[in-house]
Amino acid sequence: MKLTNLTPYYRRKIKTNLMNAYNMRTSKDVKEGLEWYPRAHDICAHIGKEYDFNSQSVAHALSALSPRNKWERNIIDTKNVLKAVNDGKGPDDVKVCTFNNNKVKAFEIARGTRTIDNVSPKTYSFVKNIAELDDTKVTIDVWHLRAGFGQTIESGLTPYRYKVIEDITLKCAHEVGLKGYEFQAIVWGIVRNKSINNN
Repeated sequence: MKLTNLTPYYRRKIKTNLMNAYNMRTSKDVKEGLEWYPRAHDICAHIGKEYDFNSQSVAHALSALSPRNKWERNIIDTKNVLKAVNDGKGPDDVKVCTFNNNKVKAFEIARGTRTIDNVSPKTYSFVKNIAELDDTKVTIDVWHLRAGFGQTIESGLTPYRYKVIEDITLKCAHEVGLKGYEFQAIVWGIVRNKSINNN
């Protein structure tokens, strides 16, 4: 599905679908969702100490390396990039499990010549959620979109549409007494695990 205009109908549908997904939660889903971002925050702090980078830079590099990358591998790739920078090596010296331009971006971040800004709302929100536990941002990835629309979104997620979906998610989170990233992490786990179990 390609996103077009988010009419009032679609906005209501997104909210209903997100709440329906959340209402499928188990105690395990809630526990894992509430722990996910604080754990990621701690991982970045630990990596920063290990490789002599501040946790903000680690989170930026981690986010740059995150597209189409499994979380466990994302952490390994981040460490490898930071180690390579410390050793004076370049992007061609390291293999990662994401796109090559994202690897180059991670190297630039680690070298202090680039940061992730809100022009890229998904990766920017990921950084803010992990590095600062910022509860005003929501990481909207393929799984969150699938939760909101009930199907895979192939394209059309402009910054404006991202903001609309983010605001809807924050309202859902507020209604159930959660922070935005907590609600998103819980729903993410539910939808992703459901998809895996159905395959």
